[in-house]
Amino acid sequence: MRQPNVTIYGSRTCGDTTRVTKHLDEKQVPYEFKDVDESPEYNDYIAGLNQGKRVIPTLRINNDTYINPKLDQLDAVLAAEE
Repeated sequence: MRQPNVTIYGSRTCGDTTRVTKHLDEKQVPYEFKDVDESPEYNDYIAGLNQGKRVIPTLRINNDTYINPKLDQLDAVLAAEE
């Protein structure tokens, strides 16, 4: 089973970001976390992925973008990547 390449752009103080990171932690899915509070330059990157809107969490999974995904959508994406 191969692990998908997962990057999360978000904030540790954002409830939606916390929901996603906790879910991935529980499923033992490794990810890289890019904190927009610590590195504000990520805001421009996120806006570029989301038609100019800064929405967090924004996830990049194997070069595809998912904007504030629901957990069942996230599970389906991860299952398809295995």
